[in-house]
Parts: sequence; C-alpha cells; structure tokens
Amino acid sequence: MGNKLRFKPLGFLEHSLSFIHKFTKDASKDTVNSILLYVIITLIITLLRRFLPDYALPIAALLFFSAPYLMKSKVTGLKWNLYGLLLGIVVSVVILSIYVVVVNKPLQFSRVSYDLFISEFFLVALPEEVFFRSYLQEKIGNNLRGVLIVSLLFAIAHFVVICVGGGYSGVGCLKTLLTFFPSIIMGFMYARSGTLWGSITFHYLSNVIFKATGGL
Repeated sequence: MGNKLRFKPLGFLEHSLSFIHKFTKDASKDTVNSILLYVIITLIITLLRRFLPDYALPIAALLFFSAPYLMKSKVTGLKWNLYGLLLGIVVSVVILSIYVVVVNKPLQFSRVSYDLFISEFFLVALPEEVFFRSYLQEKIGNNLRGVLIVSLLFAIAHFVVICVGGGYSGVGCLKTLLTFFPSIIMGFMYARSGTLWGSITFHYLSNVIFKATGGL
C-alpha cells in the first residue's frame, strides 16, 4: 500500500483524546462522568477485540446496555412507540435508498445470515442506541451540539475498536469514521421524537443493508 493510503490509528486516537479532554474541562460533573464511562467501555471493548475477539460483541452489548442502569441513570425512550418505529422505517427507506444508489452495488441478502439478522438487532443496534442516545446524548445535551458531539464519540469508538483493537489500517480505518453521519441522523431522530425506536430501527436496517451490499 502506498504512502498516501497509510493511516496511523494511534495518531488519530491522540488527537481524539485531546479533543475529549478540552471538552470536559468546562463540562458538568454528569457529562464528565458519562464521557469517562464511554472511554472505559471503549477501552475494554478494544482490548477484547484484540485479545478475545470471540467474546467482544456479546460483552460489548452487555456493557452498552447495562452501563446506564449501573450508573443509576434514567433510560428514556425504550417504551414501545409505534410512531418511532414508523419514523425509523421512513427515514431508512429514504436514506438507505440513496446509499444503495451511490455505492452502486446490488443488494445480496444471502450475505446476511439468520444469526446476523438477530445479532445486529440485539447485540448492536439496541444496546448501542441505549448507551449513545438515551445515556450519552441525554448527559451531554439533547440538542444540536449534543448530537454532533455524541456522533463524534460514536465514530471515534468505531475507529478505535476496529482499527486499534482489530488491527486494521489504511482506507478501511478511515471508512469507520463515516459512522459519524448516520449517527447524526439517529441523534436527531431521538432528540425530536423522544423515543429510541426510530434510531434503533434506522441503526439496525443500516447495518443490514451495509452488509448486504458488501460495504463501501
């Protein structure tokens, strides 16, 4: 791989941690604690991805889902909401249709196993939305600023776990940062609707479609 495609995950991580440090200097105690918890969980999952990859996904799901409750934080938005589900479906149809056209790859659902259909919901979309939206976004701010900051943290977590924990580098690492953009959509859906079911639905369907197209 040529030098133009080389990417240093640790260098990016250093800049990211510097940003987090500057942000938390003037933040409230609750915000600082929530970001500290985010850093600890990301570090644990990264180490699991590196040394115990078979256990990384289920433990990550457990950590993301249980952390807000362990911190005695009120988890809002999990109560069943039909409006949220329909909102998630409509947004998914619009955004993911554009994605399929842009990447210009056929949808091949044979790439997505039955186990993956289930795990993407219960081990990825549901716990990640509980943590990033109902916990982090509520602590940092359920507004435009909060949505953008949480989306940045969402992208950083994916980058660190996949690139540092998984040992990937180059363009593949850079692509993980694109999770910033769907996270903005999920954040806005949660902020405007007050329910997690829209963001969970969009998160789940995005992951399924991404895998069905073979990625970017």
